Amino acid sequence: MIPICFRKKGAVNRLYHILLNVKPTQKNKVEYLKNIRAISKWCLKNISVSGKKYSLPDVIKADYSEIAEIANVYNSRQIKMPKKYKKFIIDTLYKQRFPRKEFVEEMQVTVCPYCNRNFVNSTYKRTMCDLDHFYDKETYPILAVSFHNLVPVCHACNHAKASNAISYSPHNTKFNTDDLLSFDFYIGGIDYWVDNKQIGIEIDCSRELESNVQELKLREVYQIHSDIVQECIKKAIMFNPDYMTDLFNTYNGLFESEEELYRIVFGNYMEESSYGKRPLSKLTKDILSKLLIEIYGFNVQ
Repeated sequence: MIPICFRKKGAVNRLYHILLNVKPTQKNKVEYLKNIRAISKWCLKNISVSGKKYSLPDVIKADYSEIAEIANVYNSRQIKMPKKYKKFIIDTLYKQRFPRKEFVEEMQVTVCPYCNRNFVNSTYKRTMCDLDHFYDKETYPILAVSFHNLVPVCHACNHAKASNAISYSPHNTKFNTDDLLSFDFYIGGIDYWVDNKQIGIEIDCSRELESNVQELKLREVYQIHSDIVQECIKKAIMFNPDYMTDLFNTYNGLFESEEELYRIVFGNYMEESSYGKRPLSKLTKDILSKLLIEIYGFNVQ
């Protein structure tokens, strides 16, 4: 689970403007604005948290903590949105008007935050990812276009999660990734040097993240990456800390930092803040950290 956030100030307001902006040439403009006003009025009447009433714009732009509270209120009060409003939000605002490409670009998400396995970045003309509703849009239609309820994810994770509930959203930045989850491995045979299938991958996670791991089938899907663990084992032996220091000094000026050297040699980012830049960075970092400590007593951090 990799935390995500909007990287630039004003991103939410820019996206909101794209989503609800009415163009002079837009068909059914009067009817469109009428629906927006009616739904906003319905929100003010039905959605309130700690004394604060929420209009439709408020719900769309709400941060994650507010989204969680709105969802809780929606559940506890058993609120039912009129079918015509639900249809308008899902069919018109989400399916037709939601700025998917701009949303992903504003998030600056490169790798799926659910699994950290697949790229989800955009191309010039289209997005290469799915958008998951953390609170599913059928149960919580009012949150269907709320920016902090939408998560850019790979198709595999979106398919696995479907409309199932998971406990932890990447928009929730309360905890760091390293506090929530760690990878380890075990050896199941003496020929693991040449047969990576004799290597198993284990995931240890906090109680907060267990439902994510189970629903997204992360323990199962990560087993196909035993070849990465095998490579980490061999690289940890080949590139010992003293050798890495020699490389850094020998090619003085070539590397900006020792962190860059480690990234080039081991093929991935080792800093927690960079897990979202490349696939499998969390796995690589955890396995290499364990190996370097056990073999050399060296902490890569």
